[in-house]
Amino acid sequence: TYETPHALHERHATAERISLALADLPAQQREVFLLAEEGGLTLEEIAATTGTGRETAKSRLRYAVNKLRHSLRDLL
Repeated sequence: TYETPHALHERHATAERISLALADLPAQQREVFLLAEEGGLTLEEIAATTGTGRETAKSRLRYAVNKLRHSLRDLL
């Protein structure tokens, strides 16, 4: 499908904002978020992968999601 130059610019700008918002997360929160969203891992699998407890993984994921929602609230 063809995208207008404006639509293409908007899509790239949105992708850049998401990338920057992810980069602004603390490393541990970013890691847990990406394991969940891109890797499709469960909290138990994330905990095992990161060497933490399930509740720690859950907490880090919750903080990451809240920070991303705040950073990207005008896109939601």
